Amino acid sequence: MRITPLAALRVAALLLFLTNAPAALAADPDTVSMKHDPARYGIVVSATKTTRALLEVPNAAVVVRGSDLRRTGARTLADALVDVVGVETGGGSDAGSRLPQIAMWGLKEIDALLITLDGVPVGGPFNPALEQIAVDDIDRIEIVKGPQGTLHGVSAFAGMVQVFTNRAGVEKGTATLGGGSFDDIHGRLNLHRAVENGWNLDVALSGQSSDGWQERTSSEVERGRVSVAGPVGRGSLAFDLSGFQDRQDWGSPLPVDAGEPLPGFETDRNYAVLGAVQEHHTVGANMNFAAPLGDRLRLENTIGVAKDRQNSIRSFPGELAGDTLASEGVALRPITTTMFDDLRLVTGFDLAGRHDLVTGAAITWGRTKAEGIGFDIEELVSDESSIPHVGDVPVGDNRSFADRRTLLGAYAHDEWTPVRALTISGGGRFDQANEKLHAFGQEVGGSPETADDARTDQSWSGDIAALVRLVPDQGAGALDVVNLYGNLKSSFKPAAPNLTEPEGAKILDPERTHSIEAGVKGRAFDGQLGFDASIFQLDFHNLVVSNLDENGEPELINSGHTRFKGVEVSASISPHAIPGLSLSGGWAHHDPRFVEFTFVTPDGELRNVSGKIVELAPRELWNARAAYAPVRWLGGWVSARHQGIRPLTRRNTFFAEAFDEVDAGLTFQAGRVRLGATGRNLGDDRHYVAESDIGDSQFYVSPPKRYSAEMTISF
Repeated sequence: MRITPLAALRVAALLLFLTNAPAALAADPDTVSMKHDPARYGIVVSATKTTRALLEVPNAAVVVRGSDLRRTGARTLADALVDVVGVETGGGSDAGSRLPQIAMWGLKEIDALLITLDGVPVGGPFNPALEQIAVDDIDRIEIVKGPQGTLHGVSAFAGMVQVFTNRAGVEKGTATLGGGSFDDIHGRLNLHRAVENGWNLDVALSGQSSDGWQERTSSEVERGRVSVAGPVGRGSLAFDLSGFQDRQDWGSPLPVDAGEPLPGFETDRNYAVLGAVQEHHTVGANMNFAAPLGDRLRLENTIGVAKDRQNSIRSFPGELAGDTLASEGVALRPITTTMFDDLRLVTGFDLAGRHDLVTGAAITWGRTKAEGIGFDIEELVSDESSIPHVGDVPVGDNRSFADRRTLLGAYAHDEWTPVRALTISGGGRFDQANEKLHAFGQEVGGSPETADDARTDQSWSGDIAALVRLVPDQGAGALDVVNLYGNLKSSFKPAAPNLTEPEGAKILDPERTHSIEAGVKGRAFDGQLGFDASIFQLDFHNLVVSNLDENGEPELINSGHTRFKGVEVSASISPHAIPGLSLSGGWAHHDPRFVEFTFVTPDGELRNVSGKIVELAPRELWNARAAYAPVRWLGGWVSARHQGIRPLTRRNTFFAEAFDEVDAGLTFQAGRVRLGATGRNLGDDRHYVAESDIGDSQFYVSPPKRYSAEMTISF
């Protein structure tokens, strides 16, 4: 009998739940204990690695409540982030139909963002592994825009999204069962137990099955997590063991020419080879530890390890001759192993005012290797039955690759408050990035080709910021708090992993950013009104983009100088007179452009797109949301969002039309039972959500109108 990692995790969960944790002494407050706190949504740790009120962070930052996600029936990370002002996200990317391409400030390169789960980067030093995030197990999401390299290293190159799992709840447990469009069935079980001497045990199990909105894109997901947290001496310890199996049949993007789908292609058709799939079998463990070393000195450590065994089979539409479509595909079995450790000292002292100093060092290590084949297929666009199965396709080539990355960094960051009205913060970080890449390829009947590359890059990142308190907390009059903020930041990072065939497998030049941001945030009318307005400019050098080589094959290249600038405004209202009612909205104007970028087309023509808008980046965005969430009985919510026209090509010759989306839902709470019904994309707008980095001029399309309903019982 074969025992899978997830099955072993279930057994471990049962055993842990039936036993008591070790005895220990009471803990002091810290930033890693993950305790249940109703006020936690106004406190963030992502921007400073210390607990700070959101209004005290000199940066555009947002917190998304996990309770809101469960109330609105969020099933994907796109659902979770869709109402954050200025953040672009949609269902679909090269990683699969359930995983989004996240963009901030108009920047749509996923590897430029740091995505963490309880402080540990998902995907390690490689591209973020969004499949590791269980949306139904989120306590809160902290979003910090702009470079965060000083405290978080090279992965937080242009912003970060930090996810915290849901644990240490008030109830002993919750059980959820739901379903919806496309034969979706999902369930979740969360158990919480307070055991001896302040220790807590949490178990989370979930599963989901769906046919998918696109043909042949069914999916199945099983997840499990066991967490123990409690005091160790005067400190605290939180340990997680998690695992999941995620299989989604992969769906092809839609080929587009001159701004329109190629003739004969249908939005919901899947043109991928039969048997195309994205599959993950992942196990991981995280640990957060904190211990006081004195009255104002604390040691903290975050450690995470993960191993992901994958099966990836994909094919992308290629040349179309009459009714015959020729496509190229790759079948790989990657294995990715990652490790992360961040050890830091948090110090408070007085010297011409109050100082909060964070110093530390971190290592992020990862290795990914894979073996597989490349293949070519032909099919008739008019006849679905003509698509071959991958098991029946002749092997075109054999290929393999191995990439190892090690990121080392040491940092220091200080917040100095010389007077109550002013806080000045800043710091620096020195990072070293080492990468070693090997690729092998051999056409059937041809000679083997290999490529080896290695690179070491070293550089500094830094920031300086100021927060001016124009109206101190608990000020008189209509305004409670008004804070001005501004910052200057710079970061560097190694280029995205370039795992292609041997002739294109090379390590690209590192990317660099410099940004400036200024804004005002505050609270008014006894906390009933909150607001934040900011302006920014981010200059990006050596941005890695996808291009076609001389053979018409996709390759990654450095793009020179790209500039992102804009304005973002958000506000929220929660009137005391109507408890449970909230109104929020935001508007953003983005202007992302290539400043200096030239490249050569496959036919040898030089293209200069300097001054053009970055592909698929809207200039105008707005969102609005109204929700009524009473403690008992009937509630509801509705949200709307808009994006303006977006260029489909680097030369800005064709544009996608502006689009609007509306979501809505109803909730009913009675005692320990909550019912919810949700509708998404109610206008059934089928806009493009992301462009493929592999298929040329191919776009992923928004999921259609869909509904879901679920019941949750607390016990």
